[in-house]
Amino acid sequence: MPALFTAVGLFNIFVGLMLVAAFLLWGAGIIIWSIRLGVWPSYRDETFEYMRWAIAILFVLIVLLAVAKYVQNHTPLVMFGLGVVFVLIVIFAVMHRIANQGGKERKEE
Repeated sequence: MPALFTAVGLFNIFVGLMLVAAFLLWGAGIIIWSIRLGVWPSYRDETFEYMRWAIAILFVLIVLLAVAKYVQNHTPLVMFGLGVVFVLIVIFAVMHRIANQGGKERKEE
């Protein structure tokens, strides 16, 4: 379990860096938009695109932080779910391998 907590801690650092990047991108978009006000060509649509990306990043970060919090609060349940998914993947891989081996014809010499 300590490895899971370490991974979630590193994940929180990554999310923090993305949060800083989103705020910097959004702030830069607002600054560029206000500087270009009244100038031709203004390229203001490009700054709106930067701000849209920053807001999209913020929404993604909210979802990722909710998932990280859920993993931290319900670790045994998450580990059980991951175990079930792993077992199902192994079962389907074995079934796929068996199904593909049955249809091959051997050449007689």
